[in-house]
Amino acid sequence: MPSQSFQALKTFFESAPVARRATSALSRDAEVGLVLEGDERARFTMEGGAPRVLLEPARRPDFTLRLPAQAVVHLTTLKSDDVGEFGVEFFSLVISKDPARKVRVGIEASTASLIARGYLGVLASGGLKVLGWMLRKGARNPKAAIDRLRGGR
Repeated sequence: MPSQSFQALKTFFESAPVARRATSALSRDAEVGLVLEGDERARFTMEGGAPRVLLEPARRPDFTLRLPAQAVVHLTTLKSDDVGEFGVEFFSLVISKDPARKVRVGIEASTASLIARGYLGVLASGGLKVLGWMLRKGARNPKAAIDRLRGGR
């Protein structure tokens, strides 16, 4: 039986207007592995041209997110239609010191693949809020942010 985290992510990505706007730049090749509570495996995909979350392991993920239940609840219940606000909240969870909320990111794809699959467009959809937040946290540009994520910082 799928977890509450899986159901929340599925509903959010497949029906929330802010999630649709945030993912609209992604190519059909984009795929993200999701590891949820209890080591439940799922994947986010754009294969059909729209965001889908499927209860199956990722096939060839660009990156994998380990999402604790508290992080999923935080993101999927945020009351905002602002993609930038969601971006800032997501990256805040990535750098969180609280293990119950910390999102871990493992990047498998090359930087060139990430760019080709539209992930920079996702960052751009967050606009100045995400860019300003990244600059305040020491990432000079999106590539620097990717490099920091690769390094596990």
